[in-house]
Amino acid sequence: MLADILHKLSDEEEHIYYPRPSISGPERCIRQLVYWGLGIKKEPLPGRTYHIFDDGIFHEELVADWIRKSAFQIHSQQMQVDCGTEQGIHLHGSIDGIITDMIGQDYLWENKSINHFTCQRFWAGEVPLDYVTQCCLYLRGLKKVNPDINKAVLLIKNKNTSAYLEFIIEYSGDIDTAQIMERINSQGEHAVMDYTIENITTDAFAKFAKVQDYVERKTLPQRQYEPDSWRCEYCSYNHTCYANYQAEFAELKTDIMLPNEIADMVRYRQELAAHRLDMEKEEKQIATDIKAMMTDANAREGRAGEYIVRRILTERKSLDKELIPQEIKDTATKITYYERLAIKKIKG
Repeated sequence: MLADILHKLSDEEEHIYYPRPSISGPERCIRQLVYWGLGIKKEPLPGRTYHIFDDGIFHEELVADWIRKSAFQIHSQQMQVDCGTEQGIHLHGSIDGIITDMIGQDYLWENKSINHFTCQRFWAGEVPLDYVTQCCLYLRGLKKVNPDINKAVLLIKNKNTSAYLEFIIEYSGDIDTAQIMERINSQGEHAVMDYTIENITTDAFAKFAKVQDYVERKTLPQRQYEPDSWRCEYCSYNHTCYANYQAEFAELKTDIMLPNEIADMVRYRQELAAHRLDMEKEEKQIATDIKAMMTDANAREGRAGEYIVRRILTERKSLDKELIPQEIKDTATKITYYERLAIKKIKG
């Protein structure tokens, strides 16, 4: 009654492009920003995607309510901050809030809610560069209001498990450097990071200046990601971006001398591939021999030294394409592009 219609009611509100901290990071595709700046119409994403985006607003409010029940104070929510002007670009934005701890120290609080797999990557050590950039731009702006605020708590909620992960970030405005000091999870585990990013806000202003230059010249930068990237899959300009991709690809040069650095990398890659193939072949042969010996012993499971060895029967399902009408195949076929390397050694 409701489950089948709610996603269909979703629609993305059209926002005019302007430089802002929330889209300032290095991982945000610059080509996407140029399309946006040029006023190219976005393609609608699945309704489910918009629901996921909207969920983030409610997660922020829920987290704020929990913080209010703690010994920390939260204030200045959605306060406007002026992040300054560089290279003809002016940035301003709204912070999620300021946290005051038990000894009266203030921190910028920036709240995010993301999926489980991204949380796992961040806890494993991957740095959320876009979020860190946003925090540092806000800290740069907050210094005009309170020079004592130089640290941020980037709090990330796992939308699948309600677990939390936070990064403690210190911003040095005089040298424009971010220092990611540590990360902490809901289990109380701490991981010291000491990860430094130089020129973090200057690079953000420079990126927006490049976007403005492309927009004014009505040209496009190179694609930042490969076509099978998840970033491209969830981009509202995906079809626009790759509309002429085959023709562009066909026009690329085919008879040039590549740098010696690439030759060294190819040699090493080929060596790795040869070892991998040999090892995979040997591994498959050993597995075949083990199963044959267990078959001879009429065994499905047994002990071999310090190991328990099992033969596990698994089921594989597949579609018989010959039974599917051609018109259904055509309708269901989705074409995506990806690039692969083909390497051949020159003879002679």
